[in-house]
Amino acid sequence: MSWTLASLQNFGDDVRFSLRQFRRAPGYAAFTVLVLALGVGTVTAMFAICYAVLLKPLPFEADQTLFQPVAKTTAGTEPESFSYNEIKAWQTATEGTADLAFSQGGLNIADGPAGAVLITEVNASQNLFQMLGARPMMGRGFLPDELEGSGSDVVILSHALWQQNFAGNKDVLGKTLHIGGVPRTVVGVMPPQFMYPLWENRPEAWVPIDRSELGASNKDAYSYFTPLLRVEPGASTKAVETQLAQAHAPFAKANDAKIQLSGLRELLVTDVRPALLALEVAVIVVWLIACSNVAGLLLARVVSRRSEIAVRAALGAARSRIVAQFLTESLALSCISATGGLGLAVVMLHIFRRTLSEKLPLGTEIHLNWAVWTSLLALTIVTTLAFGAVPALIASRTHMDAGLKSSGRKSAGDRGQNRIRSALLVGQIALSITLLIGAGLMMRTMYALRHVPLGFRTDHLVLTSLTIPNDLYKDRNAGTAVWQPLLDEIRRLPGVRDAALSTVLPIQHPVELITAIYATEWMKGDGSAAVRAATPGLVDALGVHMRTGRFFNDGDTATSLPVMVVNQTFVNRYLGGGKAVGRQIRYGHVPRTATIVGVIEDVHQDGVAEESQPEFYLSMSQLDQQQQIYRALLGRFMQVAVRTETAPGVLIPELRQGIHRANPHLAIGACSTMAEAVEDSIGAQKVAAHVIAVFGGLVLLITVVGLYGLLSYMVAQRTQEIGIRMALGADRRHVVGMVLRQTLIWLGTGTVIGIALAIVSGRLLNGFLFGVRAIDPWTIGLVSAGLFVCGMLAAMPPARRAASSNPVDALRAE
Repeated sequence: MSWTLASLQNFGDDVRFSLRQFRRAPGYAAFTVLVLALGVGTVTAMFAICYAVLLKPLPFEADQTLFQPVAKTTAGTEPESFSYNEIKAWQTATEGTADLAFSQGGLNIADGPAGAVLITEVNASQNLFQMLGARPMMGRGFLPDELEGSGSDVVILSHALWQQNFAGNKDVLGKTLHIGGVPRTVVGVMPPQFMYPLWENRPEAWVPIDRSELGASNKDAYSYFTPLLRVEPGASTKAVETQLAQAHAPFAKANDAKIQLSGLRELLVTDVRPALLALEVAVIVVWLIACSNVAGLLLARVVSRRSEIAVRAALGAARSRIVAQFLTESLALSCISATGGLGLAVVMLHIFRRTLSEKLPLGTEIHLNWAVWTSLLALTIVTTLAFGAVPALIASRTHMDAGLKSSGRKSAGDRGQNRIRSALLVGQIALSITLLIGAGLMMRTMYALRHVPLGFRTDHLVLTSLTIPNDLYKDRNAGTAVWQPLLDEIRRLPGVRDAALSTVLPIQHPVELITAIYATEWMKGDGSAAVRAATPGLVDALGVHMRTGRFFNDGDTATSLPVMVVNQTFVNRYLGGGKAVGRQIRYGHVPRTATIVGVIEDVHQDGVAEESQPEFYLSMSQLDQQQQIYRALLGRFMQVAVRTETAPGVLIPELRQGIHRANPHLAIGACSTMAEAVEDSIGAQKVAAHVIAVFGGLVLLITVVGLYGLLSYMVAQRTQEIGIRMALGADRRHVVGMVLRQTLIWLGTGTVIGIALAIVSGRLLNGFLFGVRAIDPWTIGLVSAGLFVCGMLAAMPPARRAASSNPVDALRAE
């Protein structure tokens, strides 16, 4: 007990002494705290993100036993949806070893307080909520007699839809909500944190699966569902996989390999894990640079405090007490820095919260929770040891005689300590070069993405998407009953120069339809292409260039010759790049023929970084309900392109009002400008570029300041040597050159090591780069030159200070 009390008393004394030391050197303390706070704050924020996305248990009961069956095919694809018949066979085969549920997500229209709204609706099997261990916060789940074709029209609402449509009214149970024209009785409301499926748009309503909508054939696209499987206690995953494979055999196609189980989280984060790991490496680099910088400062402090350390040793202080004193100072700095780093982490997460929630799965779950607090505590201790252990050990080895004979500040210093400080600085430079090269590559990527020829004009262009209720127009032609009157109303709005409709607009579109192309005398083989329906004027609204021929006009009607317009990639791939206008193309599941009347410039449809694919357009006015392709193209979704005469953002409110006037039953999606859509399409690269650029700027600042501090300290420690050199005839240029040569050695060594590290780690950025290679000589050269310039500028003040020393004062320094 007495030993423990003595230890606590010593610790308290060391803390008070450390605080007095900080007050005596406020500049040193403030700089150290700032540097460490930057390192700790970035690591804490990044860990909060990685924990929520990669590590935190999913918000379901026993989530580690939840799996999703996927089919590993010879083509390398992994279908995530299966037919109703397949799932039923799996349920039978796995009885007793696994529980299997299934669901199907999709968009639908619901009545809202201000009119029709587009929601994400999930058709759920009977046991879905029970399997997930989820219970409504109000009401109940589905009853067995309400599922799979019972005819019971009930709905369970998400917390958000309950707030939006019913203003959080607790009397919502028993109320009616029209979804897709069907009146549904509200029987439950889910808690705010519940979300399933996790990889869909956030679900807003769950309804029972209706057996009457399921096709008898597993080729029916509308009968495909996403299965979810929970392995029962005592059963092995391998055994369940075997049962699934045996049950799947009657449904297997020639290219099917086998059914496998993938963890629910694994499927969720596969695409984002490389990006998060790359950013995690970047923040660790920032932290290492911060720690090495502070370690260099502490080593300098050790030398300047030699006399103090020697006096302590002379008075009987053991090595362990000296080590404890310096580690206590380091711990005090770490604790203060951790507090500042925590504040920085909160600010960073707040700034990026919207982007994180939109770009990352489970992004809404990113918070500073117990796991983050625990990691911050551990990081504080590790940081203390990372920058404080070596200086503390070196301080404990200070010789009493040498310390008492030296003034400390102006002694030449121990060569071993100088080598350690030099090694730390070289390490900082190397890590800085590595991170700055990554930042440079991302900047080059952003430049390349923003200068890709998109094939259309992005200025003065407004986009929005529309959804049509299935029930209102199922017996009428949507083109004449809905879309053409709507287009006429939009064109009458003030400030509209051109307007057109298309089932798919560039960059931003909810659906894509791929159809078959059949061989003809001018086509050597079958193929496939994306098919869209459009109105006349689309090329004018988008600013797309016609390479040959024409686009649709008012003469293309239901009674005229069927026509199509193709893009240049279609011509190159299927027509050998030759003459296209006048050729007839057979397309569709039920083959139809249309004549090519025009060829348009290739357009980046799926994203700025995505190459153009073969595509063709059909005239909307030539499609009718007897054609199989009609429902897929015109029966549900449509997009609007409006070319404005004024600033595009000004027109958005009037556009919404005009659409609502023309047809209040349509659900209007998000309205945005084409410029915003293009920016959103490069969102992942933009976020990565901004984050890495911020980190690069931080490490450059830390490294340059560290270089300046070390050189200033070196000049101060070599005051006598410099005085002797100048007394013996060395001029100022010689003294400046001596300091700059040392700087060049550090910069050169660090740069070579940093370039080697950048080459080795370049593969981490491969998934983000566009228009530039991971090993890019121009980027490496410019970054290296930039760091050399910054380093030499940081070296000039200490060099000039050394050259301006008075030899007489220098010789009297001792």
